[in-house]
Amino acid sequence: MRRMSRAPLPALLVLAACGGAPAPADTAASTSTPASTTTATTATTAPVPGDSSDATPTGSGGASLGGTGTTDATSTGPVLTTTASSSTSSTDSTTTDSTTIDSTTTDSTTDSTTADPPLLTLEHAQFKGTHNSYHQKPLIPFDPSHNYSHVPLAEQLADQGVRAFELDVHEGLNGFEVYHITVIDAVTSCDTLPGCLGAIEMWSVTHPQHLPVVVWIELKDSTGGTPIDAADLDKLDDTIRGVFAEPHLFTPDDLKGGHASVRDALADGWPALDSMRGQVLVVLLNVDDPRAGAYTAGFTHLDGRAMFVRATPEQFDMPWTAIAKLGADDDAAIAAAHAAHMLIATNTCGAGEADDVCFASLAAAEAAGIHMLKDDFPAEVDGKAYWLDLMDGAPARCNPVTAPPGCTSLALEDL
Repeated sequence: MRRMSRAPLPALLVLAACGGAPAPADTAASTSTPASTTTATTATTAPVPGDSSDATPTGSGGASLGGTGTTDATSTGPVLTTTASSSTSSTDSTTTDSTTIDSTTTDSTTDSTTADPPLLTLEHAQFKGTHNSYHQKPLIPFDPSHNYSHVPLAEQLADQGVRAFELDVHEGLNGFEVYHITVIDAVTSCDTLPGCLGAIEMWSVTHPQHLPVVVWIELKDSTGGTPIDAADLDKLDDTIRGVFAEPHLFTPDDLKGGHASVRDALADGWPALDSMRGQVLVVLLNVDDPRAGAYTAGFTHLDGRAMFVRATPEQFDMPWTAIAKLGADDDAAIAAAHAAHMLIATNTCGAGEADDVCFASLAAAEAAGIHMLKDDFPAEVDGKAYWLDLMDGAPARCNPVTAPPGCTSLALEDL
């Protein structure tokens, strides 16, 4: 994919869902200091990615970084491998630590030990998403915000590195249908919820090492279809479980595990990234909505549910909360969400918005450490300078706020 230079950023302009950038977290380079040596040793260097943040992982584990691959733009270069050597002379026996840069052969012997690589979780990633992921430009766009088209979901996954989707769900003659607004903006690449989710599932099972995919579902009966009420929520769960085989759907119960609640589980951070590869998380986007209250049993738990539910800042300490959607200028809420190990999404650029506004919004969201960047332009578009280009990650980059030192984009997923 051709990389484009980012346009110079003006003062940040506030979008509907994302605005000024909070100050990015300080970063510090991670280096290894050679221990003093008294004997010659044999060792080789292992290229280990450098530091992208001085934040330390607080989760329960994640993907181990390999010894090969390239570093992303936030890396500071190779780190030397430290080995412990044991040397025996005719007069006495000593054990020393040695670090060498080149490979040397001597008559002494060494016992090699290498520091454990950093462990990664989904919380440590920042990845590309799409807004209204099914959307196709209507024949006559009645509003500039309708003037864009996405390629089919499987192509977004395979070719554009998209790992977060948004689907607007209506109830109609064909069950749960997917489109934006009836009649005036209803063209879609997949017209039913099972069809859209099925496209994701088909791609997922053939790429079992992918970064977990997040699917946001918004109930949009106000723009078409019959009302979706609390009684329909069980049917919605059944539809989701009918598409994704059990091992491929990561639910609130999976996160909760043996803890008393989802929130208690997140005190230890998200599960190991390697344990979540090839899975899909589904999130109910609707908030301040009686249906969200019904789905969470009066905002008390998500036991047995197929979906997570978006939380507002006022709900961050509730026992079911794990995922939020915030504006990139919501500094206090973003900091609170990071402290609670929550995943955060935001909208970056929408159709009809000027390129300079989009560049500023993306920069603010990246610097704030928002995990899911949802955009109308995940790839280059004729006549538009802006597109959501994670220049140091495909399909994801190390989160500049939450990732541990040594994280690389290739360790998250090598597209």
